[in-house]
Amino acid sequence: MIVKNRIVPLIFDTHSLPEEHQFEAWRSYNSAVIDVSLSPNNRHAFTFKQKVWDLGAIAFTSSRMPGPLVPRSWEHLRKDPLDHWCFVLPESARHTEEALEGSPQVYFRSLGRQFSGAAADSSVSTLFIPRDLLRPVAGLLDTHSGTLPDDGLGALLSDFFISVERRLPTMASEDVPRLVESIAAMIIACVAPTPDRLAEASKSIASTRLERARQRVHMNLLSPTLSPATLCRDIGVSRSTLYSLFEPLQGVSHYIQRQRLLAAYRMLRDPTNRFTTTELAEMFCFSDASTFTRAFRQVLGCSPRDVQGTILAPPPAPAATPMQAVAELGSILRRLQS
Repeated sequence: MIVKNRIVPLIFDTHSLPEEHQFEAWRSYNSAVIDVSLSPNNRHAFTFKQKVWDLGAIAFTSSRMPGPLVPRSWEHLRKDPLDHWCFVLPESARHTEEALEGSPQVYFRSLGRQFSGAAADSSVSTLFIPRDLLRPVAGLLDTHSGTLPDDGLGALLSDFFISVERRLPTMASEDVPRLVESIAAMIIACVAPTPDRLAEASKSIASTRLERARQRVHMNLLSPTLSPATLCRDIGVSRSTLYSLFEPLQGVSHYIQRQRLLAAYRMLRDPTNRFTTTELAEMFCFSDASTFTRAFRQVLGCSPRDVQGTILAPPPAPAATPMQAVAELGSILRRLQS
């Protein structure tokens, strides 16, 4: 068995610092890129944790912050060579960790231009990408408002960023060059779509649409209206496109049924479960208990009665994360190369 080398993020965390030093530590950490400030009336601690994924040609950061309790403002520092594009996805954690309705909006700006702003987010994901990697759309980006729509291709790019953040912890180092190419192609295709650009980003687009469809399935396992037709409407694709997306998974209807059966399986193995087979069949939208049992046996190789009451083994405890040396954010951004 080949064990791939995983990408290890750098971590900056203020939780262990005295409260009165937390904000200044965060301010110093960002000093190569932005100057940040708080309201003079602020009396709250500034607990902040950021993971920095140094991908060579780009950097991706995932941050957790105090949220509305501690509003802050900032402005760019004009420091060469930091003229990278900065793509920002606010409140990303809620969408990364949960299957929520809708897509958050993606915003972007150039670090080489004057900019000031304010925020009170609880989480934010940020992609730093060198200007040269987006050369085909540089002129358009320079004149763009900096806010992408929350539907259509804008929503697709938002979902793609969320998918990247979910996948980074398991990403192998040898996959990084392809990931960088996919990210650049996806941004270009969504900001300035042409047939050629959409074709170049087609694999990333298909993967993102499939992930969005899968999330919709998991959100609606108990809904009797869940169907290929409702998925087409919810993610904005044609029926033929949807069937093509799910072809590697043996079809969309098969996927929906399998996920319902797996959810029922988990409930049956829960010793606190008190539902009967008939109740589970109704809950997961099967016409009757016999149809449910037959499908259960066909997909999982056993009957609901065989499974009921067996105790789920507790998940393994996560390995302790060692304290890591924290590289200054500015030095990582200066190393980005196209």
